[in-house]
Amino acid sequence: MDNESFITNSPLLKEAYNSAMILQTLKVHALISGQSGTGKKTLAKQIDENALIIDAKDLQNEIQYNKNFQTTPTIIVKNIDEISNIDALLSWLEQYHIRMIGLTSKDNLSVKLQELFTITIHITPLKEREEDIRPLANKFAKEAANVLGMQDKKPKRLIINTSNNAHSLRKSIYFSYLFESIGENEIMMLLENYFEEHFEGENNYRDFSYIFEAPLLKSAQKKYKSQLQMAKYLGLNRITLRKKLDQHKELL
Repeated sequence: MDNESFITNSPLLKEAYNSAMILQTLKVHALISGQSGTGKKTLAKQIDENALIIDAKDLQNEIQYNKNFQTTPTIIVKNIDEISNIDALLSWLEQYHIRMIGLTSKDNLSVKLQELFTITIHITPLKEREEDIRPLANKFAKEAANVLGMQDKKPKRLIINTSNNAHSLRKSIYFSYLFESIGENEIMMLLENYFEEHFEGENNYRDFSYIFEAPLLKSAQKKYKSQLQMAKYLGLNRITLRKKLDQHKELL
């Protein structure tokens, strides 16, 4: 299923999408929950593409201070869990006949806030929807190629990172394209800038050595398989290698 910017092959998300389609004609308040980057806002836009998108705290300020606040028949409210004056919100919604789609990454809302919503849609993390990873990666790859002007040069492989759902996936795809043209000078420049921003206190060499040691060891593990081969080609004795591997084991 690919409806404009909404992409899914997952049965779980197709069910959420079908609920959103029902809400196009069923004018009730609805809640969409899920981790950051799971597609809450994108799904909400399927309900009403012309809806105003506003953060909860900004909406609360507008209700309190701006009597001429211009809005739309449907509003999408990000971080709805941050609303503190629920009575004022409910009164405003009823007065102007506005339907609200609330978005939250929190697991638990107050009972009073939950009671505002007739329908709740939950979006599971991307890592639990493996069917959606490849289509999203392909979408971000096309986007990255256009933005970076690399339509004729594709990466040898796409780096896939779903730790922060679509946010980290998009970033990892962009990195995949950038790595095709990046060289030693660019890598050293990036490290230099990073170190300058984060240096503080003493023992900086020790504190930041993992940044170059961990990826070096991880790459060697993939290429050489055995510790004997790793030690040989890294030019380390096996005792030193084992100490390094144990030191960085959480990153390998």
